[in-house]
Amino acid sequence: MDSSMTLPMEDLTKTVWLTPENASFSRRNGLLWLTYGGKETRVTLRRNFPLEELWSLLSVLDEKEEEVGMIRDLSQFGEQAQELLRAELERRYYAPVILQILSLKERFGFSYWKVETAEGKMEFTLRDTYKSLIRLGGNRVFILDVDGNRFVIPDVTALDRKSYRKIELYL
Repeated sequence: MDSSMTLPMEDLTKTVWLTPENASFSRRNGLLWLTYGGKETRVTLRRNFPLEELWSLLSVLDEKEEEVGMIRDLSQFGEQAQELLRAELERRYYAPVILQILSLKERFGFSYWKVETAEGKMEFTLRDTYKSLIRLGGNRVFILDVDGNRFVIPDVTALDRKSYRKIELYL
């Protein structure tokens, strides 16, 4: 029998909150490390609410993908730790920011996009465009292409007029 089955229910559901008082983070050899309870562990970060809560309610997972603890909000940590953790999240959840829609063509249930992003021109394909565009709070739009790549438009109303006209049908 698995030993975790013998633990009381309150221990199984207890959340360990990582704070600057009980945890510190560092980067070595390109990997994120957590020092907690006198022990150092290589960790990764996961957003529990990746579309709504970008910098809060974050899971910290060990190499076995088991949760070590959670971060309630990055703003609790000092500037250096915040920069380190934000960089890790931005790397994991990389999503180029779309500045302009150069062309958008639809064929046989797919739409083919050419866009200008903060990183340069990019092309991608969406299957079922209506389902691939996710409208978030305010005017923010999240786009998921056929290859699983993510793109974001921080404020769809801030796009130039031509770009907005290309996308407004799908919003």
